[in-house]
Amino acid sequence: MTEKISPTFLNAPQESLRSNSLKALSFVGVPTERGCVFRSGTALAPESIRKASIMYYYPDFDGLYDPERQKYILTDNLINDLGDLNDAPRSSLDERVTEMIRFIRQKGSIPITLGGDHSITYPILQAYEQPFDVIHLDAHSDYQRYDETEVAECGIVMRRVKELPYVNRIIHAGVRGYLNSGQGIRDSIKDGNIVIPCDKLRQQGVDAILKHLGNLPIYITFDSDVLDPTVCPGTTVPEPGGIDYLLAKDILMRLTQQGNLIGADFVELNPLYDPSQISSFHLTKLILDMIGEIKS
Repeated sequence: MTEKISPTFLNAPQESLRSNSLKALSFVGVPTERGCVFRSGTALAPESIRKASIMYYYPDFDGLYDPERQKYILTDNLINDLGDLNDAPRSSLDERVTEMIRFIRQKGSIPITLGGDHSITYPILQAYEQPFDVIHLDAHSDYQRYDETEVAECGIVMRRVKELPYVNRIIHAGVRGYLNSGQGIRDSIKDGNIVIPCDKLRQQGVDAILKHLGNLPIYITFDSDVLDPTVCPGTTVPEPGGIDYLLAKDILMRLTQQGNLIGADFVELNPLYDPSQISSFHLTKLILDMIGEIKS
C-alpha cells in the first residue's frame, strides 16, 4: 500500500495499514502530478518537505521551542508517517487515497497529506462521513465548469468537492490572478460558498475567514500558490500578489486553535522551480506552525 521512505516527516516513526494504533497526527504522501497542465514537478514535493523538516530534528528530540509563543510545541510525540502512496492509474490511486485516509480516521488520528497536485483533495475528502467546512487557501477557485475549454483536474477539484454529501461549504481565500474562471467563481457563490479575494484577505487578515465559520469541523486544503512567489517560487502556477509567510502562519494557527481541525493537505509545491529550496522550507515551517497548535 505504501512505500518505505527516508526520511519521514520530522523523523517520526513510519507506520503501515497493519498498525494497531496511530498517534494524534498521521502524515501520508501522495506524489502525483496528473492534474498539472502548466509544469510538472509536484511529485517531488513530499520528499522535499520531509527532507526540509529534518532541519528541525535533533538527537533526543523532545519538542521545539518557539520564542514568539514562549512555549514548547510537539512535545507529546504526536506524529507518525505512513509513507507515500505511489502514483497509479487514476481510479486505482483515488481508491487507495480514500482507503488510507479512512484508515487514519478510524484510528482516531488526524491525516496530514503531502501532495502532489491539487486533484488529490477530492479522494481524500471522500473518506469523510460527517458534515464539515472546507477552508481552501489558493490563488485560484478551482471551480471551473466541466464544459469550459482546457479544463484540468486541478481546475475543477473544488467543484467536485462541493458535490460530496458531507461538505457544507467551501471558503476560498486568497483568490487572485487572470487564470480564474469568472463563471466558476459565480457558480461557487451561487452554490453557497464564500470567495475571499487576496486583497481582502491581506487587508482583514484571518478575520476575513473566521467570521464565516460556524460550529462545524474544518478541513484545510493549502495550495502553495496562495503564497506570493517571492515567498514560494517553487509552485506549479505562481501568481504575483499573494500572501506572505506571516499571514499564512496566522491563518493556519488561528484556524487550528479553534480545536475542530479534522485534516489538511498541502499541495502544488514544485521543487524543480526552486533550487534554493526556500519554498520547501517555508511550507514545512507552516506545517510545523499549524500542528504545533494541535493537542494530543
